[in-house]
Amino acid sequence: MIEWLKGQFKRGPRTAREPLDVDGRALLSSGQRYFVVDLRDLSRYRQGHIKGSHLIPYVELQKRLHELPAKEPILTVDASERRGRQAAKLLRSYGYRAVNLRGGIQGWPEKLVK
Repeated sequence: MIEWLKGQFKRGPRTAREPLDVDGRALLSSGQRYFVVDLRDLSRYRQGHIKGSHLIPYVELQKRLHELPAKEPILTVDASERRGRQAAKLLRSYGYRAVNLRGGIQGWPEKLVK
């Protein structure tokens, strides 16, 4: 399902092998390192977020692309799946290797930190 995260990703248009939405459990079990971008606002982020995630609210994402790693896979996370998916599509259009967490922040299988 997330085979491309193991170095199989190729820049360019997405293919059937390259999912846009990924399951949190499958992502954790893959052992792949990823840069987590939390797209929610600061108040929601403070209520609980994925350990090690980076807060870049959705409305600021395009202005803050320079903060993202060029070679590390990126996981977008929002309160819902919809904006996270939009963000992952945007990042892919800029050449980033991005996926979205299926189910939004509620799809993360581990305890959130404050």
